[in-house]
Amino acid sequence: MGIFDRKDATPESKPDFSNVRSGGSSTAPAASRPTATIGSGKTYVVVTGDSLSKIAKREYGDANKWRTIYEANKDLINDPDLIYPGQQLKIPGA
Repeated sequence: MGIFDRKDATPESKPDFSNVRSGGSSTAPAASRPTATIGSGKTYVVVTGDSLSKIAKREYGDANKWRTIYEANKDLINDPDLIYPGQQLKIPGA
């Protein structure tokens, strides 16, 4: 027997969920996308879920410019498909 199966419960005593909206929410802060200006260029700190094409889309407005970021960071990146949270990448010309 559930709590709403009681014989003395009235429809008015049941919770009203009519204003509940679907979708996700969280009290956790959104992951930031930190970019800092250093000298004439920028650096970008990689966060979980990033890829070079996502960073290029954000910084240049064109995901296909990922190779520009890769070329500037060959000393840090062995495989352009594998970047890691916390890496600080140079963003040339951004």
